[in-house]
Amino acid sequence: MVLRPFTRRVLAPVALGGCYFAAAAATVGATRFGGGVACLWVATAVLLAALLTTSRRRWPVLIATCAAASVLVTGLFGLGWAAAGPLALINVCEAVVAALIIGRWGAWHRTLDSLEQLLVFCLAAGIAAPLASGVLGAAVASAVSGTPYAANLYNWSIGHALGTLSFAPVCTLIAAGSARRWFEQAGARRIGEGAALMLIVLATTAGVFMQQSRPLLFLPILPVILATFRIGRLGAAGGVVIVALVGGGLTMTGWGPITLIGGSGGEHAQFFQFYLAATVLTALPVAADLARRREVFQRLRESEARLRLLTENSTDIVMNLREDGTIRYASPSITQLGGYQPDEVVGRNALSLVAAEDRPAVSAAHLSALAEPDATQIVEFRALMANGSLRWFESHTRGVADEDGRVTGVVSATRDVSHRKAIEDELARVAATDPLTGLANRRAFDAEMARRIAAAPEGAIAGHVAIFDLDHFKRVNDRHGHAAGDDVLRAFARIARACVRDGDMVARLGGEEFGIVLSASGREQACMVCDRIRTALAASPVRAGDAVIAVTASAGVAEMAAGQAPGAALDAADAALYRAKMEGRDRLRLAA
Repeated sequence: MVLRPFTRRVLAPVALGGCYFAAAAATVGATRFGGGVACLWVATAVLLAALLTTSRRRWPVLIATCAAASVLVTGLFGLGWAAAGPLALINVCEAVVAALIIGRWGAWHRTLDSLEQLLVFCLAAGIAAPLASGVLGAAVASAVSGTPYAANLYNWSIGHALGTLSFAPVCTLIAAGSARRWFEQAGARRIGEGAALMLIVLATTAGVFMQQSRPLLFLPILPVILATFRIGRLGAAGGVVIVALVGGGLTMTGWGPITLIGGSGGEHAQFFQFYLAATVLTALPVAADLARRREVFQRLRESEARLRLLTENSTDIVMNLREDGTIRYASPSITQLGGYQPDEVVGRNALSLVAAEDRPAVSAAHLSALAEPDATQIVEFRALMANGSLRWFESHTRGVADEDGRVTGVVSATRDVSHRKAIEDELARVAATDPLTGLANRRAFDAEMARRIAAAPEGAIAGHVAIFDLDHFKRVNDRHGHAAGDDVLRAFARIARACVRDGDMVARLGGEEFGIVLSASGREQACMVCDRIRTALAASPVRAGDAVIAVTASAGVAEMAAGQAPGAALDAADAALYRAKMEGRDRLRLAA
């Protein structure tokens, strides 16, 4: 417990300073030609990685440590002590500027997670920060060494940009713990594969740069891309570093196919920089896109797992159909409700499971779902069971569109409504059905209220009663005709039936007024059911010929208590309805 704060506050900055010193000393010693600045600079990548993975309150310690290391390198191996202080300040400011830009427009330590973040990283670390520091750094170097300003600016900007782009990703992965986590989670087999791929990159790069007879510079890129595909971001960053170290080291010592190009050692180093840039800009975008695809695939798998959990435990039958009606998927509940095994129906046309006389309605709903994928199509039909019997079902169907907006099929949730249909048939036999809407009429509605109130235990709530009134219904008849008005009434009836539960009753009380008797439940549940009907009606315009009629409804809800006169509950609901209309219509109010 005591060692951890000490490690974080003391040892970590010291280790960072040591890494910065080693990287700076190596590049200054190996790539400084003509007395000017180094042609390759890696140290900024070390500091940038630390800044991207550390909270800002600890930045001053890290920056000061690296600045001290830069002073030592410049004084001991570079342009001398006169330039050490200014160049140290410029070097650390370059890393700070890049870190601030990445933090503002990208992600602190996720520079390889997407092409957008990689673009921000390249613009910040490969263009903006090196150019800004190069203007000042070249001036200091020219003033101290007497070398040309343009050459120093070029070498500084290109060298710092390529060094940071090449080494910052792997440094960031190490500093953020991504490399450690990969080794912890990968397992022995995957670690072995990664090591083998890195050895292939190393062997290929060494083989290419240890010969001087053939221009085989393209070969190392192939195993780097392979490592990127198999290992991901760590493979891309590691492969780039191997190419930079091995290829750069051999090129600096006069080996490799780059020596086939005429010119001095400095010119060879500059050509290698551009070669390395091509390798970086090939591997890193691939790594970023692969990371994005893996994330999308993981989200898709999680979404599929949630959907499968819902469909496999739902009492409704969930189906996916192609555009021609062929069944692509059927949930396991089809076994319980229909007697079929899911594999038996996959590949069949869904209409083959529907009674012949109901197929036109089902087909019309399917076509409507394809034509209007954002609207839910509701249809009732009789379906053939595996044993040859018929049962009533209700299906809610919506179209499914791909990422380009092209409709590729439909998904439907189908429930068994045989019990409700049996009740409706019984009501029809006793002439208790409204002929226009197929709902219960006022007589059946009153009888149901009385029955529920009488059956409720003393002092209990027998349920709730709701009264719906279509807003401005007279305008519909006046403007579109009574046939259109009848379509609106039937539409409300269809929507209300779809929203209530088995055991609830929907009735037409007269004209544009409807009543609903809701099973015993809390007032919140009753209001939720009624509000679902109201919002569903508002979201389902009615087609009448060429006209599309938007309809809303107001509603009042009241409790039915044991021993209460049915008329009293109805009056309370009616008063709540009146209040809803007075407050602006298209709303629901609960009786006081």
